Amino acid sequence: MRKLILLPTIVLLLGVLSACEDSVSPIIETDRDYTLFGTLDMARDSQFVRVIPIRSSITEAGDVLDVTVQSIELSTQQTFTWRDSIHTFDDGRIGHIFFAPFRIRPSQTYRLEIIPSDSEIITWAETTVPDLPETEVLDPTLERVLTTRLDARQRVLWHGIDRAPFEVEQWYRFLSLSDFTYKDYQLSYAPISRPLAGETDVWEMDKDLIQDRDTLSTKIELGAFYRLAGVALRITVLDENFVPPGGEYDRELLAQPGTLSNVENGFGLLASVGRFSVEWILPDSVARQIGYIPLGNTAIPDPVWAAPPGTYEVAQH
Repeated sequence: MRKLILLPTIVLLLGVLSACEDSVSPIIETDRDYTLFGTLDMARDSQFVRVIPIRSSITEAGDVLDVTVQSIELSTQQTFTWRDSIHTFDDGRIGHIFFAPFRIRPSQTYRLEIIPSDSEIITWAETTVPDLPETEVLDPTLERVLTTRLDARQRVLWHGIDRAPFEVEQWYRFLSLSDFTYKDYQLSYAPISRPLAGETDVWEMDKDLIQDRDTLSTKIELGAFYRLAGVALRITVLDENFVPPGGEYDRELLAQPGTLSNVENGFGLLASVGRFSVEWILPDSVARQIGYIPLGNTAIPDPVWAAPPGTYEVAQH
């Protein structure tokens, strides 16, 4: 029997990472049974997807879905059965969010299946998590401009990244001598980012160390009670399923049914998000010239970076 579907459309970037909101497009006819939206994310210790049944009529909200949802890591065949939960969205609508407690790993392919009890047709999709990159943290460069202003920059190269990261975060870590604890301060902006000239799979980031210092000085007093302990960058990388036709994020194009879709025997999108970080320490002489007090020989506790959960630290060249 052919069914009618109120087809959800992807709300760009909001739907990309949450995959839990939907809007309604014109009704079309289909033989498919389910719509699936979700992202597997390194930052989560549990994964979530939304499953929307395609009904010939609108049924009571909160009806139990008579299906089994499972995921398989293809290289190991490790399988998880997902649990259903009823979620009320901000607009008052009710939907099904399935979840399972596991972490995803770089370079692994995951298959998610919706198996109905009354049909042999399985709705399924696959996503491959972005590869673990390598980084190259270059030595800082310091130059006097017109003898009065110091220009200090540092470049970081991400090997294995062939397009712009979805998000770039940067923060600094200090040891507070008032209570001997480490404090992390995240900057609200990202460094200059671009492909490395002459390379196809290396992404370059150019940190302005003076701008960072000036910004941090508005948050804390860079004086005797704070010692600079380290610098860090984290990138968020989206898998290939997020790349739209032509590589351009055109809202009208993405609103068309099936533009971004990799679900077999159904509608929707299953994708994955990689998060990778690198940390380093500025040389003491550089830190002093910029205006920090380095750790030096201070008797301190072992530093433990407060990296967000699920972040993979990458190897440096």
